[in-house]
Amino acid sequence: MGNCSNSDAPSGNGVPQHEVKLAISPIGVKIPSVPEAYHTSVVVDDKEYCFTRYGVVCNQGCKSHARFQNGPVKVVHMGRSHISGETMLAGLKRHFAPGTYDLLKKNCNSFVDCALFYLLRRRLDGKYRILEQMLECIDDYVAFVRILSMGEYMPNPKAN
Repeated sequence: MGNCSNSDAPSGNGVPQHEVKLAISPIGVKIPSVPEAYHTSVVVDDKEYCFTRYGVVCNQGCKSHARFQNGPVKVVHMGRSHISGETMLAGLKRHFAPGTYDLLKKNCNSFVDCALFYLLRRRLDGKYRILEQMLECIDDYVAFVRILSMGEYMPNPKAN
């Protein structure tokens, strides 16, 4: 876990100063006709912010994608913001506290969706969240993910 400090240098001309990127890595094997799972993080001025069971973690570069084969596969420029990464973190960290991570309900993609909206008033493309949303819906009714994971996945009540 890195240092999350970032400078909020004022802009003299009102031009957004902070570059915002989306880092994306597919997770697991691609199965035809099944939505793909993704790990995402947001990068502000070359500092990565991602949500884990430890809360929001900050890294230089795209460190959270290192565990994925060839990750991150894609880094997409999303725009420029008047809001720094540090300010975004201060605004969101209470909603993404340590111990509140849940694989289906509150994960890296949930955080990135909120971070992009906070910074740019844009949402994370739904294709990066569709699998987890489908599985959450199914798991609510038949414990599908809990059964497939042989009890390894249990919903985190702190994620609500």
